[in-house]
Amino acid sequence: MRFPARSARPRRPVPILVSAVLTVVTAVTTTACGPDLSKQNFPRTTVAATAASDPGAAAGSALTVAALRTVDPCGLLDSGTLGDLGKIADGELSPYALGECRNVVTDAGGKRIALDLQLADIVTGSNPSGTIEGLPLSVDKIDDTTCNVDGITSKENGSGISVHVTYKGGDACGAGQTVLQKVIQRLRDTPPQLPQPKGTLLTVDFCTLLDNTTVTGVLGRGSTGSFYGLHGCSFSGGSAGGYLSYDLTAPPLDDTKVDLGGGVTGDQKLETSAGKRCTISWLHRSAENGKGEVVEVQYDNYHDDAAKDDACGKALTLAKAVLPKLPRP
Repeated sequence: MRFPARSARPRRPVPILVSAVLTVVTAVTTTACGPDLSKQNFPRTTVAATAASDPGAAAGSALTVAALRTVDPCGLLDSGTLGDLGKIADGELSPYALGECRNVVTDAGGKRIALDLQLADIVTGSNPSGTIEGLPLSVDKIDDTTCNVDGITSKENGSGISVHVTYKGGDACGAGQTVLQKVIQRLRDTPPQLPQPKGTLLTVDFCTLLDNTTVTGVLGRGSTGSFYGLHGCSFSGGSAGGYLSYDLTAPPLDDTKVDLGGGVTGDQKLETSAGKRCTISWLHRSAENGKGEVVEVQYDNYHDDAAKDDACGKALTLAKAVLPKLPRP
């Protein structure tokens, strides 16, 4: 995962055909086709929105960022959640990243419903118009086929559980609300969990890893870490930014190697097309299918003084500060 300055409400398009197949989740049993969903009225709860700054916590600890970190999002996109929409397309279940998964359903009329679930999306700028299962609800109809539906879990950090739907010829917003409602219900009941092998970073809060002295020394001023997804954190300085995160992905292959200490070697990448951005990543723990838990530390400076800035030196300082605080595999 690369960390540009993240804009409000980032969205990845949901492809009509999803090629990747989840290999670690047991195949799900789909239900029989139901009624024509393009004409169905979808169940929803829509009442006046609350003003709580952290509605996810107020609505139960199962919806906090800490609780969501360990949830298997693909386990939520099974027939128990999607069965009312139609038949799940064989082989379409696809993990995108930690905390995000996609699946495709075929409704009774043969129309495809492509769904992307994110357990901790950045939903800054959402405009709640009601509630869903006790959370402020935002429904954003992009066009006749596409809709974003968000259940806002924290107004303070601008995060929420989101469902992005593409449904040509049907009610994308209605389908999204149906799925979101069931997802929230299942999260409060018995949510599917990801495995937690020894040394995993799954439960780590990356905003707790850097002290104020380190942040000030690198970025020019102190900065409290800010939410950047389930497994990320951002720090903002006077003219620069720092980002920490990890994901389950292929090990880094950048050419420049750097010694992080403790027998760990990182891969370093410097980008200078606009300002300076330096990213240092390393394999924390190997996993299945050629993947692993890969940590990424990034420093960027897009201001006038960027040309003279030692971006990689500062990224290395951050990386060396983070590494000793991670659990050992």
